[in-house]
Amino acid sequence: MNLKTETLGAATILCASGNLDAAGAPGFEEQGRNLLRGGAQRLVLDLAGVEYISSAGLRSLLVLAKTAKAAGGAMALCGLAPAVRETMTISGFDHILALAADRAAALDLLK
Repeated sequence: MNLKTETLGAATILCASGNLDAAGAPGFEEQGRNLLRGGAQRLVLDLAGVEYISSAGLRSLLVLAKTAKAAGGAMALCGLAPAVRETMTISGFDHILALAADRAAALDLLK
């Protein structure tokens, strides 16, 4: 899993590529937690480069969403590939997490 962090206005964007599975999820979750601990209040997870997500990846997303909320912040996901979006829908995570088509839409959700 490759991770890159960007700042866009008041939002912090964590870009991921690769598989968000048992091998990639721990590093992804750690990076997200570090950003939130470092003061990120608006976290956008850009998953455009993620082709597959497992239950471990779903768990990491849930942990980050709860961590952001507990810190008084918010989190949104964007750029989901069709297979990842389908997993979100089947698992019901599309009702739990804020999903957006692109970064601009994700930033709007976090206002």
